[in-house]
Amino acid sequence: MSDFLNKVITLILIFVMLILAPLLLSYMSTDMSAERLVLNDVSQFIDKVTDKASITEKDLNTLYLNVNSHGRAYEVTVRRYQVMEEPVPSGSGDDITETNLIYISMDDIEDLVNGTSETGSIDLNVKDVVKVHVEEVALSAGNRMLWTLLRVDKGQFEFSLAGTVR
Repeated sequence: MSDFLNKVITLILIFVMLILAPLLLSYMSTDMSAERLVLNDVSQFIDKVTDKASITEKDLNTLYLNVNSHGRAYEVTVRRYQVMEEPVPSGSGDDITETNLIYISMDDIEDLVNGTSETGSIDLNVKDVVKVHVEEVALSAGNRMLWTLLRVDKGQFEFSLAGTVR
């Protein structure tokens, strides 16, 4: 009887070690490569936009296409924060010795995405901040398999990158 039990356990271990483990590693490796490529695409977009100090509809479309071309579904949000300087009065008299920088979120990029912008591009000011937020929409095959086999949830892939216009 113990001989039969040992054979069953051996077959189960062989199946796990030769089929499931390599398949899971392959899926996870593909997922990590896609995440790295998305991070690279967003970084290139931010560098391009901050160097030329403008965002065009073509730039946004290229970003959306590049991010979603790696086999996974992502939601990309681009925000512009415009800088405003607020003078800070000193304690005595009307002398202004310092200024605080305040960043205000602008909605003009949404007009560009929706096609309601008149010019088709947005000019950015020096010290404006462009923030790109990327969030995974659906579970990947690797995450689904990891949950099914091991009940491990590594969470949704999500990150934000920002750059200041030079």
